[in-house]
This record gives sequence, C-alpha cells and structure tokens, in this order.
Amino acid sequence: MKVNAEVDTAVSSRYRAKVYPTVLVLKPDGTEIDRVVGYYRAPEFIALVEDYLAGRNTLGSMIQEEATKGQDAAFVSKLADRYFEHGLYDEAKSRYERIATLDPENKSGLVDDALISVARMHRKDNDLPGYRRYAQMVVDKYPDSDMVRTARLYVAGSYKREGNFTKARELFLDYAKRFPDDEDAPYAKEQADSMAVKIAEERAGKTGA
Repeated sequence: MKVNAEVDTAVSSRYRAKVYPTVLVLKPDGTEIDRVVGYYRAPEFIALVEDYLAGRNTLGSMIQEEATKGQDAAFVSKLADRYFEHGLYDEAKSRYERIATLDPENKSGLVDDALISVARMHRKDNDLPGYRRYAQMVVDKYPDSDMVRTARLYVAGSYKREGNFTKARELFLDYAKRFPDDEDAPYAKEQADSMAVKIAEERAGKTGA
C-alpha cells in the first residue's frame, strides 16, 4: 500500500514517518518490523528487507546489542542513524552526542558528522541557538574536518534566521574569502549581498522612524 504521508497524516503520525521516501516493513497486524529510508538500488533494497524479515540489523536487534557494543563509536553512529530514521530524535541525539564523548579527537571521522546531524535536528525544531551551537563545535574543535565548511554555512545561516544580518553578512563574507574556489562560495557571496540589502533597509527604517 502506498500512502502520501503529507495527506494521510494519521498514518504518518502513527509510524513517525518524517523522512521521504520511507518504506515500512510490517507484520500482518500492522506492527512495524523496520523501515527503509531513502532511495536504494533494487539489490540493496531487497537485501535490507530480507535482513529485516529475518530479524537482522533491525532497530530492535541493535538496541539489544547496545549493551555490549555501546562503547564502539561506529556501532553507536549506526544506531543513532537508525533512531533518526525512525523519527526518535531524542534517542538519536543522545547517541550522536555519545560519539563525541567516545572519540573526542574524531579519530573515527564520525564525530563531526554526528554534531552536524544534531545541528540539523535543532534547525528542524527551529531551535536556532542549538543549531548554531552544534555547528560551531565542528568549527572550533575540528577545523580540518570535511564538514567544517557546512558547519560554517550553518552558523552564518543561523544568524540570518535570527535576523542578525550584520553577523550573518560577516560570516558569509568570511566563508567566500576562506574558500574562494569552493562550489558554495558564490552562494555565500549572494547571501552577503542579500544581507547588505537587509541591513540598509533596517537603517532606512530607523532613520524614517
């Protein structure tokens, strides 16, 4: 059965389907076995579903394994992702944060991704200070991370959303200066120009008042 989750909100709410596409693997009584989130090629999709039907790699089985594997950053990262896919954001956040505790030097390369995932969850909840805080952690603690550019744009974007156009413009300009050859440099310049217009409008409004 195919359901448009934006129309049939009762079904999407029941199964916490918040990412599209989501394919639910259900028992005959409607109890969820697990889910496949996102797009997969046919062989990968079939393999996932077969695993779930056999009780392998399900969220439930991973929760049981956490008692013995909960100190393994790679396992915790996968578990956090599974919680996220199931719309269980509090559980996902606590596991993402645990990765940073388990691997403070980011030797696994998973901590920066985890912090960015938490930042995105705060953005989704419109918690701009939280959104900025976790993105800034990546900038401050892992400046050589492959996620640092994303994190810098997130910090700038958080100020833009808050209406602090002066700070947002400063950060977008800094991004374009630091990474002139980056594919997002034109975007950063456009945002800086847009912030300049908004700053001018604010000043004009104050003068007019």
